[in-house]
Amino acid sequence: MKERCQIQRGFTLLELMIVVAIIGLLASIAVPSLTGYIKKARSTEARMHVEKIYNGARLYWMEPHSLPGVVGSLPSQFPASHAATPALRCCVTAGAGGRCMPEPTQWQDPTWTGVQFSMDDPHYYQYELTSGANEFTARALGDLDCDGVMSSFSMIGRVDANGVFGLAAMNRRDELE
Repeated sequence: MKERCQIQRGFTLLELMIVVAIIGLLASIAVPSLTGYIKKARSTEARMHVEKIYNGARLYWMEPHSLPGVVGSLPSQFPASHAATPALRCCVTAGAGGRCMPEPTQWQDPTWTGVQFSMDDPHYYQYELTSGANEFTARALGDLDCDGVMSSFSMIGRVDANGVFGLAAMNRRDELE
């Protein structure tokens, strides 16, 4: 009887190298796209919260306010300006691409409580409100990769004889820095 020899065939080194090269090429195309999508998703946080601050400042103007123990309301006004909160960029405190941990005491200032805004979850951006007699700006500032280039999102509101109005669009600068 004749024995049958089974030939085991595998991949050659050349075939394996071609597969690895194809995977490397696909990865080199996919990774930059993925990074862009991640940054765009992170910028959603800023857009959402700037709009919340903007709406809170408009409501603050429209609602009557009074000082404790005083009868009668104050004239319509925007809340006082407040510098970027938290004071340090999130990438400095949490590392590049890191999030600032929520610190409830930072959001108990009369400005933030007046616009009914606080950060209760980890976040990537600093938030600020700049106000004057007839205008305010709600802004988010972020340095997602800690390279010193800040992305900025802002909305501006103004007052005229007809009431509070704002610009229809959000201003964006270096959105995906």
